[in-house]
Amino acid sequence: MKTLVLHIPGRPPIPLEGEAKSWTLGRSSQNDVAIPDPSLSRLHARITIKDGVPHLEDLGSLNGTFINGERITLPHPLGETDAIQLGQVPVSLGSAALGPRVHIGADTNASSSAGSIVLPLERLRAAPERSEAPETLRLREVIQELQALSLELLEDSPPEQLLAHLLDRLWTLLKPWRAAVLILDGKAGLQTVASRGPEGKQPILLARSLVDAALERKESVLFNDLAENQSLASPSLVLSGVTSAMVTPLEHQGVVKGLLYLDSHMPRRPFNEEDLRLASILAHLATAKLEQGRMREEAMARKKVDQELDLARHIQQGLLPGFPPDIDGYEVHGNNLPSRQVSGDLFGWWPRSDGRWLFCLADVSGKGLGPGLLMASLQATLEAWTERDLSTADLAFQLSKMLARHTDGRRFVTAFLALLDPLTGELTYTNAGHNPALFIRPDATFQALEAQGLPLAMLPGNPYGEATLQLGPGDLLLVYTDGITEAADRQDEEFGAEALTTLAVAQRHQPLLALDAALLGELDRFTQGAPYLDDRTLLMIRKR
Repeated sequence: MKTLVLHIPGRPPIPLEGEAKSWTLGRSSQNDVAIPDPSLSRLHARITIKDGVPHLEDLGSLNGTFINGERITLPHPLGETDAIQLGQVPVSLGSAALGPRVHIGADTNASSSAGSIVLPLERLRAAPERSEAPETLRLREVIQELQALSLELLEDSPPEQLLAHLLDRLWTLLKPWRAAVLILDGKAGLQTVASRGPEGKQPILLARSLVDAALERKESVLFNDLAENQSLASPSLVLSGVTSAMVTPLEHQGVVKGLLYLDSHMPRRPFNEEDLRLASILAHLATAKLEQGRMREEAMARKKVDQELDLARHIQQGLLPGFPPDIDGYEVHGNNLPSRQVSGDLFGWWPRSDGRWLFCLADVSGKGLGPGLLMASLQATLEAWTERDLSTADLAFQLSKMLARHTDGRRFVTAFLALLDPLTGELTYTNAGHNPALFIRPDATFQALEAQGLPLAMLPGNPYGEATLQLGPGDLLLVYTDGITEAADRQDEEFGAEALTTLAVAQRHQPLLALDAALLGELDRFTQGAPYLDDRTLLMIRKR
């Protein structure tokens, strides 16, 4: 039975070899073929050879196993033309068509410039010089193969299949003795994707000078008269009767993805410059298609991540409070503007059964999804602990221990916690490593409420202090995150706490919504269109 090859988009062909005649596929690294895609189950499917025929079996996967668009539940025989999909990953199964193995010889002192013809990319893309040589390829045959390859370039085929078809076209056009396509793998180096050769599949030993010419200098090189220039090629090439050999890089926009190799053998005449030019042009076309496919896959992956982040953002916004609470005699306002799709800031208010209100503004260190998840955990904890009869200092102490158990030691949370008694106007607060809040009185005097302990989860077990304020008519408490004071203009100058204090004092009599709008407008004018690098969050309380 021929060796079967599994084709997975973006990966070299995977031969299914061995005596087991059964291979599992799935997301887990414990599978015979691991496919790290989130749409696959850990143990997703199995391919089994029964009486020489491959069968595909679903192993109870969540997102299903499909053959030609139909979901299967029982083992199903496979043909080479069947379209297989595991979860959201399309794969195909075919016979091995790798041909002879390819090896790269040891370094030599030869330089590719000593060869018969060396064509840098700039010369290859220029118009060829007029030639009257009778051995020029027949134009009709070239056009037919170019048309066939162009149609394949329009299809959405796996990279290894496209490169194998490229080799087939050149095999028909140039009639080489052997040929191979190799691509660069980030970890494994050059890997053979497809190769062709005579019966027996003698290994192809590439001279290091040829490989370096394609990969390092981005040159297409043709060697002729190898028997007279043995230093330019490996001894095995000379002994095998090869009369000429050429290599061209698989290049797109200056980036080399691999190389194409062909050699000739008597009675075929040696290759000429037109052969080299044609091979290089076809290789460039195929590489452009490969790069287009890679960019499309990256765009799809980014789109999927953006969709997931948008969903996370939508869920997170649902956790933040909506309209401010209706507290008799008080005006309350909060706002959160994330710098990214998911915010690491939190603000909120929670009523207690004793008539007091708990207020919190917090800032998780870092940016992105991780801080957003930690913020959601903190919000849920505050919601659950609302009825605990804890002072702000005790609440900070317990939150610090809880958060430390759920972080890796590299995340911490600055927070401002406050308990307001609306009947008396008494406000008790604890500043856990947060920016100094502003307490502004109607006569324009103000007080900065400094930190009374370290950020939450930084050193769990450390105690926190607390203080009490008496809110009178017109008194304003403004709590903010450093995304406001550290907002920078295009010269990297920060807005600063002094500018915030000046604006807040000047606008202290404005409705809180108007004060918020004035501050955000001033930030936009200051930053001059420079991007905000951190979330901007405000929490304000004023006694009427």
